[in-house]
Amino acid sequence: MEDKYYPIPKALQKDVTFFGLKAKYVDQAFKGIFLSLILGMILGAFTTTLIGFVVSLLAACGYFLLMLYYSFSFGESGYLKARADKARPTFIKGTVNKKMLLKWIR
Repeated sequence: MEDKYYPIPKALQKDVTFFGLKAKYVDQAFKGIFLSLILGMILGAFTTTLIGFVVSLLAACGYFLLMLYYSFSFGESGYLKARADKARPTFIKGTVNKKMLLKWIR
């Protein structure tokens, strides 16, 4: 049997970045911007189009900057790890049946 050599492109192993956003934050930023555009359309239907456009633009820019902050401060998936560390309990509360404890001692 003949040994075949298949070169692996190095670009597949690089992190995903888009305008400074890393990995999971790209998806979150697109979702937030899409929701802000929907918000602008709804506001534009009930108020003037200019107000809807301005609110939508501010919400999209704010959400993008928030994701950019998370991307730079926590890294690729560090925000989820930081949230998990905050959600972890500081101590475990257990209940002790004192009647059973006395039976164990005797």
